[in-house]
Amino acid sequence: MADRQSSRVGGTLFGGLFFCMGFGFFVGLVGLTLIDRVDMRDWQPMQAEILSTELKTHRDSDGGTTYKATANYQYVYNGRSYRGDRVSVHTGSDNFGNYQQEMHHRLTAAKRQGRPVRGWIDPDNPGESVLDRELRWLLVVFPTMLCSVFMIIGAGILYLTWSKEAEPDPEVLSNTPWLARPEWSPEGIYSSNRLMVGVAWFIALAVNTISLPCATIGLELLGKGNYAGLLLLLVGLFGFYILYRAIRKTLEHRRFGRVPVVLDPFPGEIGGQVRGYVQFMTWLDASSRFRVTLQQMKTETTRSGNKTSTKNTSLWELSGSGTIKSGARGSRVYFAIEVPAGMPPSRTSDGNGYWWNLEVHGDMPGVDFNRSYEIPVFDTGAPVSVPAQAGVKVATAETDFTAQLEAMLDVEQRDGGVLVRQAPGKQSLAWPLVIFGLLFGGIGIGLGFTEAPLLFPIVFSAFGLLFAALGINMLVTGYETFIGRDSVVHKVFRRGREKKQLVWPRSTLRGLCLHKNGSSTSDGKTTEYFDLLLQNGSGETLKVSCGIAGRLPANQLLESMSLLTGVDRLDEYKTRVQLKKEQMQA
Repeated sequence: MADRQSSRVGGTLFGGLFFCMGFGFFVGLVGLTLIDRVDMRDWQPMQAEILSTELKTHRDSDGGTTYKATANYQYVYNGRSYRGDRVSVHTGSDNFGNYQQEMHHRLTAAKRQGRPVRGWIDPDNPGESVLDRELRWLLVVFPTMLCSVFMIIGAGILYLTWSKEAEPDPEVLSNTPWLARPEWSPEGIYSSNRLMVGVAWFIALAVNTISLPCATIGLELLGKGNYAGLLLLLVGLFGFYILYRAIRKTLEHRRFGRVPVVLDPFPGEIGGQVRGYVQFMTWLDASSRFRVTLQQMKTETTRSGNKTSTKNTSLWELSGSGTIKSGARGSRVYFAIEVPAGMPPSRTSDGNGYWWNLEVHGDMPGVDFNRSYEIPVFDTGAPVSVPAQAGVKVATAETDFTAQLEAMLDVEQRDGGVLVRQAPGKQSLAWPLVIFGLLFGGIGIGLGFTEAPLLFPIVFSAFGLLFAALGINMLVTGYETFIGRDSVVHKVFRRGREKKQLVWPRSTLRGLCLHKNGSSTSDGKTTEYFDLLLQNGSGETLKVSCGIAGRLPANQLLESMSLLTGVDRLDEYKTRVQLKKEQMQA
């Protein structure tokens, strides 16, 4: 209870600071100016004589320069002479466009030619005047967007701090965990699409706070013949793309509204099927095509110093087609997907852990349908007694990855042991690294021919060459491991030549384990890459195989190699430090 209260105090202070900071900046940068402009609606026009004018410049520590046109002028109201010095409704200096320079040029020309300049006077207080009472929308929109980001973050933190999460019943968690979350209902599960619309607009707001000023500056640079403005213009176009995505998300939500998915049977069964239907309140076009994808996800939160990062990883997925059937209450899209046995069950609360995501995509005339649902999938042990709807094709999962593994490895049983070879070029991650590195390096070289800052081509080229070098090293490196009755002989080859050989007594082996060495994402699916390692009691490792694509194929290889060699299968990889701590505690 004390920890929760302390967390609420911290969240309130942190969220309140963000909100107040954003609100304070909004009042100072925009709010007071808007109030002044509203007050100026009833001001009367007057003619001002320019007495003096100056263009003041301010240079900050980063080398940026801002400008402010100033002037002293004289005007007559009701037969009495007054003096003023307010040029614009905006009182600060800036470098947005050429407004300040053009205003100074205009005032200088008026003074030189002796002609009056139109201005505005407060009839209730004639000593108050301004030459230009019009708002400059760039100075209103951009600060408002920036301040809104801070206020939304602060309000979100305050909401999350004080929102109450119902504690699940321990008996329900133990006996029927698929009923532990109120949003999991046999009558229907709804997506968080409404929240996602808000998130999309928040991201669009945050990104365009930076991208729109970049685009404005980029256009100005291009107008002056400086082609470095193209890079800033690309940043601006990216902001417009994010805005376009937010608009599409909004249109999709307005067209379809809240659309539940109904699991039948409830919940989805590990080692069985996830099946049911998506219920639309309207009738779908017969030409619509639906794709339903079931993903097994993992959420991990890591802390490094004061930084906390959360990562969602797709560990397994399977897609199937949806079958449309229309009735009196609208259309239903039926689906059925087979789930392999041994997969982890759904988490029963938000946070770290494994969870199951159902993605439904409908390709149809007009705005497409896209929704994601977190659904309950458990090993209940209940048999599937009701067949799938007629005409609904069951998507079946691949459970045998022998062909994939045989393409990577040569495994040969010999007298006295097992020989495992992985030839050069058989690591799945090698070519993606080479291609990514060459593209990144090519961008860096291209930037070198523009007027971009020197740091850009150096950083892009260096990272590109590094990734390409790592990929090329994988392409030319091979491994050969003989696991015998008494010893293990491990050899590393590069370009066909033996570069290293290690011999371990078998008695020192701790076991075989998997170690994740990277991941890649394509079309929204994340593929993890694993190394199969031999580890001894002191924590040292030998690479038996590298770059196995996918957790399920890697687990199959681990299981097979453990059976063939008789070496223990380890549930997890542990570093030398972890093993040393365990040995000291034992």
